Amino acid sequence: MGDQKVSRRKFLQPFPAVQEDQGTGTSDPLFDKYARKSLAPRHYSSEEIVHQIGEAEGISPMVRVGNVTSGLNPYSGPWTAWEVHHLLRHTNFGSNKTWLDQLLPLTPSAAVDIVLNINNTPPAPPVNWYQNFFADENGLAYGADWTTNHFPTTAVGQTSNTYRMQSLRRWLFGLTLNGDITIREKMVWFWYHFIPIDFESIFQSSNQYINTNSARIFYRYVKLFRDSAGGNFRTLIRAVATEPSMMFYLNNQANSASSPDENFARELMELFTLGKDPGSQYTQDDVIAAAKVVTGWRVQGLNTANPATNFVASAHSTATKQFSSFFNNKVINYQSGVNGANELDELLNMIFAKDVVVSQYICRRLYRYFVYYDIDSNIEANVIVPLAQTFVANNWNIMPVLQQLFKSEHFFDMANRGVYIKSPFDLVAGLLNTFNLNTTGTSIENQYRVWSYYNDTICLGIDQQMGSMPNVAGWNAYYQTPAYHEYWINSNAVQKRFKFIQDHFNGVTVNGKAIKIDTIAYAQSYGPTIVEDPDQLVATAIKYLLPIDLSTGQKDQIKSSSLLGGQVQNHYWTNAWNAYLANPANTTNKNIVETRLKALFSGLCQLAEYQLN
Repeated sequence: MGDQKVSRRKFLQPFPAVQEDQGTGTSDPLFDKYARKSLAPRHYSSEEIVHQIGEAEGISPMVRVGNVTSGLNPYSGPWTAWEVHHLLRHTNFGSNKTWLDQLLPLTPSAAVDIVLNINNTPPAPPVNWYQNFFADENGLAYGADWTTNHFPTTAVGQTSNTYRMQSLRRWLFGLTLNGDITIREKMVWFWYHFIPIDFESIFQSSNQYINTNSARIFYRYVKLFRDSAGGNFRTLIRAVATEPSMMFYLNNQANSASSPDENFARELMELFTLGKDPGSQYTQDDVIAAAKVVTGWRVQGLNTANPATNFVASAHSTATKQFSSFFNNKVINYQSGVNGANELDELLNMIFAKDVVVSQYICRRLYRYFVYYDIDSNIEANVIVPLAQTFVANNWNIMPVLQQLFKSEHFFDMANRGVYIKSPFDLVAGLLNTFNLNTTGTSIENQYRVWSYYNDTICLGIDQQMGSMPNVAGWNAYYQTPAYHEYWINSNAVQKRFKFIQDHFNGVTVNGKAIKIDTIAYAQSYGPTIVEDPDQLVATAIKYLLPIDLSTGQKDQIKSSSLLGGQVQNHYWTNAWNAYLANPANTTNKNIVETRLKALFSGLCQLAEYQLN
């Protein structure tokens, strides 16, 4: 089939057959819902959703009945496992029982406060994992932190630097598995996709020391996002502007008065602050003028312990920088000597003075990352505009915006549940976190190889990888109209997504490390009274694994085909489970419950709904 683009409609059409193959007997009307769902806005009545999904078997659910009019009023509706999992899946990579138990006893507002309470304690840095097969060219010990270790010459270091880049990619994926309940990891990747760099592109830069020292500046760039995950957007943009990685990625390192380069100036406006929405009316002449403003900045000391970006006055444009009426005909005058560095801050002041344009653009990007891609006139008026006002009123601090969004009626609206396709990171890290899979390596090298399997084989195979970016605009799924999240799905990725899930129910071995979903342990985490009752077990599994509920008839079909072994009476499961509990060492008893639990959990994870957030 190749890598042909597959629409959401085609992606979801085959699933009724998959479900029938699993013995459920009939086509699932929820599949029909997703199969016919077009790129047009998802406007559903919450009441209609609850009624049709919960009760009306055989009736096609989620009929469009009107616009989504919910806004940013504080959410005061039901607070159940459904709402907690919805919050966690959107603010983290997956959800699990431990986090649910922590948040469920709280109010929705208090739960959101926990999720947004980012711990800025830095994790242990990436290390030398490669020593056993390649001796570090600086003599760095196995397991030692390389992030402050530099190569002073170009004679040696390129191979070590390559392994250090691999170390960083793998370490970054590992953080999605070892994170806490907070939004930190999800925010790091929001900033990284929004203001991206690509490791390989920078590695190919012309600087003589880049291919021996690039890993260090990549680490520094990502660390900036970790340190600023819930911080001040304007401060972040100022820092990014002179970060060595960005200087090389968008070639501002070569931007000079005699040879101007517009790359950074253009993307600063078009992608990082003002956007390309109708309200953003900057001109090509503005880009040219901005490029002159940011001339003269140079990364220096890349081969030293403390590389820095400094202002070099001799490379700075002496021209007067005239801007358009969009910027109120602003003029940035040439400042001589070291004072020329102040022109960058004057440029940023000018851009952020367009506070309505900047704030609304950033809030749209946040919305498309955390909620849904479709922003109609109602959502613009009821969600985006007030969020943007909060953003500006709080001096560009992002946390008040996140608080307002995640505590809102709109975020918990049923119309925003199960509506977009999971990213590869959400799918892969989400499954590992949800089922509490043990991915801890047997050694440092083994740990990095395990992380590599998920980042460099699985995620890369379905079009996302830590440290790699298709272009400066980021991953298409978060910005490219009209398809948005459908970019995650092509004929090649569909097969690999479902193979990944099935492989982890069957068990995989990564560099000698066995990784397999323990279906018995996972079921037992629900609690003894739930596990022994097949109705409660099915209902709870659906609640934990899917973004929306299934009908009673579908639950009965799933229960019969999995837990009851094709029968219809509950004692077929209860007796099997109790026999296992009475004698867990009995291989026959254990195999029976393992087989049935695998059929239940694997079957649910093969449903279309599991691919959605």
